[in-house]
Amino acid sequence: MSSTVIADFLSTAPLAEEGGAISADRFDYQKNWALARLLTLHQGSGNYVLLCELHEDIAVLDCPDQPSCAAFYQIKTSAKSAWTLKKLTNRKKGKSGDALPSILGRLCAKAAQLKQEQVTFQFVTNVGSGYGFPVTEKASEPSGERLFEVLKPTEWEVMRTCLADELGEDFEGPLREQLTVSIAQIHLDTHNETAVGLVTNFLDQHVKGAHIRPKAFYRTLFDELRRRTVAKRPSGTISEVCSAKGIDRASFNLMLDSARSVAPAAGAWANVLAELHKDNVPFPVRVKLREAYPDYFSRMQSPLDGAFRRDRQILVAAGESVMANSSTLFDMANAAVALARSDSGYGAAALSPEQELIVVMMTFYENQPQ
Repeated sequence: MSSTVIADFLSTAPLAEEGGAISADRFDYQKNWALARLLTLHQGSGNYVLLCELHEDIAVLDCPDQPSCAAFYQIKTSAKSAWTLKKLTNRKKGKSGDALPSILGRLCAKAAQLKQEQVTFQFVTNVGSGYGFPVTEKASEPSGERLFEVLKPTEWEVMRTCLADELGEDFEGPLREQLTVSIAQIHLDTHNETAVGLVTNFLDQHVKGAHIRPKAFYRTLFDELRRRTVAKRPSGTISEVCSAKGIDRASFNLMLDSARSVAPAAGAWANVLAELHKDNVPFPVRVKLREAYPDYFSRMQSPLDGAFRRDRQILVAAGESVMANSSTLFDMANAAVALARSDSGYGAAALSPEQELIVVMMTFYENQPQ
């Protein structure tokens, strides 16, 4: 029997937090953890949707239209100190003097609205920080160790009392089954390299013969997670919310298909660079174009980036219009960009000047007969 409780909660309940001044590296670690979780989900069977910054850092549903179960993940990093029960239940004072939610209190607050539903809450931290209480299993993927089963009776009583006082209700029974903790096998100082390695292994094992560049596909996934993170929750159905804030099996497969289709782009880019050099385009200009190419390539790989696709169409059409009157590839690209910018429908993708030029020049060589 399907329930609408989870769907209604995720799409309509007030959000506890929509932003904050948190360090860039913390956000990057969170996205890399989400990327690792996404790869694990995709290797499983059945549908899923991974949601970014919706009621929690990460949430995973069993489907994007009528979810019957949900897992909420809060990812916190610590460079040195361990997480103690006191830290996890401590409530700091806000500017108004009122007590702010504790780490576990904020994570478990959803229990009141999701009673009787299949939901779990997991607190995740990085290798190197750990916990000041027993957590015997260090998970290679986000599986976790049940918190209340490893606590001493006196520790459990402190935990239960703190959460009951903060939440206004004693969730002792449900939270014994729903609340878990885990230490992710991703080091804080090497999380980018670890995530690239996970993508490489995934492609080697599950996408054989496609010749997809692991670093490029990693960048595609990372950028998609970033876009989902900063996207606002739309007013609408749970399916619309998942479309804006999440990645499911179908959208992941679309990214894979797109990555396969753009794999030959390396040859076109080599031709572009050779022609720019031959035409004596200033070296600083070529350096900026080289630096902008990875972002262009990442966006080309994402079929979900509709704004980029629309602006690219306008740039390509402009390039075809000015080609006959251009003396060099670089001149043609500049003329096409100027023409595209005069189009009232152009600009939604917020491309950099270098990315605009790359779109036109790459299209010219990609359309050449092999």
